[in-house]
Amino acid sequence: MTEKKFLNKQEHAKYLEKYNIHANRAMLTIILSILVDVFGYSMVLPLLPSIVKDFGASDFFVGILISSNAFTAMIFGPIWGKLSDKYGRKRILMISQAGTGLSFLILATSNSVYIIMFSRILDGVFGGQIPVIRAYISDITTPKTRASEMSKIMVGHVVGMIIGPIIGGFLGAINWRYPAILASILSILAITLTLKVLIESMPKDRVADIKLRLSTNENNSDNNRSIWNKEVNLRFVQIFLLFMITVMVNSSFPLFLDNRYGAGPSVIGSVMSVAGFVVLIYAGFLMKPMLRKFGEKRVLIFGFILLIVIFLFFPYLTELWMVYVFIVPFAFCMSVIPPLIQSNLTKAIDQDKQGVASGWTTNFQSISQIIAPLVSTGFLEIGGLVVFSIFFFNSYQLIGFTAVILGIALLIVGIIDLKSHPHLYARDEPKNKEIVKGGPNKLQ
Repeated sequence: MTEKKFLNKQEHAKYLEKYNIHANRAMLTIILSILVDVFGYSMVLPLLPSIVKDFGASDFFVGILISSNAFTAMIFGPIWGKLSDKYGRKRILMISQAGTGLSFLILATSNSVYIIMFSRILDGVFGGQIPVIRAYISDITTPKTRASEMSKIMVGHVVGMIIGPIIGGFLGAINWRYPAILASILSILAITLTLKVLIESMPKDRVADIKLRLSTNENNSDNNRSIWNKEVNLRFVQIFLLFMITVMVNSSFPLFLDNRYGAGPSVIGSVMSVAGFVVLIYAGFLMKPMLRKFGEKRVLIFGFILLIVIFLFFPYLTELWMVYVFIVPFAFCMSVIPPLIQSNLTKAIDQDKQGVASGWTTNFQSISQIIAPLVSTGFLEIGGLVVFSIFFFNSYQLIGFTAVILGIALLIVGIIDLKSHPHLYARDEPKNKEIVKGGPNKLQ
């Protein structure tokens, strides 16, 4: 049996059992690992305004902190991905988790903005967890099941985002260093979980089987597709544009809440927790039924359009309660769009290159994470902008309308991709669609 000829989920599960891999057990471990990782990160994020104020730094410095982390992740993401293809996912994942734990420990003991920046840079250097995890999921899924399985990453992510900000806000009100210490301890838990429970998805015998298949050209002639082709490039562009929007908002959100509504760490934590809870509902319970009922194509296009619409209203969230309303559709977009784009990307790449491709996915995310925080925190820093000596746009209008422009570009690129590659959704038809009368599959 080969990597790409599975007729159903059961057949694929039987194939994985050859290598002692049980997909459901592996997914549970992956989700728990993400939960621990995000739990630590989400405890610290609401505290950034307090941290910069403690050291007398500006709002823009928060953007620099996030961008410096993304810059190093951009450099090292593809390296970790390639190493995971060569040496296995589990080993590289544990190294990444150890580096993350060390970076939180340094943050907790820092006594200057330079040490804080060093801790964020170090975290970026070892930021290989997400690309390795995405490659792992590609290893244990089929193209048909990949989108819904990718969405399960969000379950661990959002549970961490629900609980983390609450604890971070509580501990941060006492001392902002306490959440960073707890995050470092949780990294030890993640390493232990990976070491004791997770089964390597690319053991040596499976790697050998894949190489043999490729060398004998067992499948069709596109076996050795480069990860650099039009189909893949279109999806990398979509990833870049999507994360430009989301990171621009997420990176400035604590500052946005602090500046506009005077929200402290506890309120910021509660907003992020509500966002996490809503994403959990979408990704954990509604994603699969939505894809089954409407199809991946319709859900993806709807997500693109909704993203544009909600950011038209973003500048006019004048009351704090409006932010909670805004979160509901925004969380929907963040639940459905990333896994669908990522799933489409994996379908265009061979099994032995999934780690490399996942690393480059992180690279494009990192480029957006370098630029977007500087843009959004820069808008907050300048307070507004006069255009043509007539129009004045305040900081919130600049953030919202920039997101709208990027959203329109994302929609255009997405439509071009769907039109150019209709094979992506050849199976994406309503379940009860009638057979065309007189067609080749007419019932006898």
